Amino acid sequence: MAGLGHLDIGQGAVVAQGLCLAVETLPGTEAMLDFVAAHPNLRPNPDGAQGVFYKAPKPGQDRRIDLPTLGPDSVAQAMRAGLAGIAWQAGGVIVLDRAETVAAAREAGLFLWARP
Repeated sequence: MAGLGHLDIGQGAVVAQGLCLAVETLPGTEAMLDFVAAHPNLRPNPDGAQGVFYKAPKPGQDRRIDLPTLGPDSVAQAMRAGLAGIAWQAGGVIVLDRAETVAAAREAGLFLWARP
């Protein structure tokens, strides 16, 4: 994400099996995850790693007015995209409805990880 920050194109990406499957752009997180859900054949090995959705602020982003967010909807979207879990930059992302988000992830079988 840090390498893309100067392009100001988004706060998220999906990676699987060593490949970047999608990068968040102006249409937003939901559009990115819908793209991944619609293109499961992008993964070289269909039986291999499912992939991870990662979210973080852009380098130089004004954190006083624009922090990325995750929540129960993000979990549902990641599940529909066939991902294994969601990771984010600890302290750089707002987790909405934390208890509900954690419960939704458990129910969906997705991991959640706040990356230091």
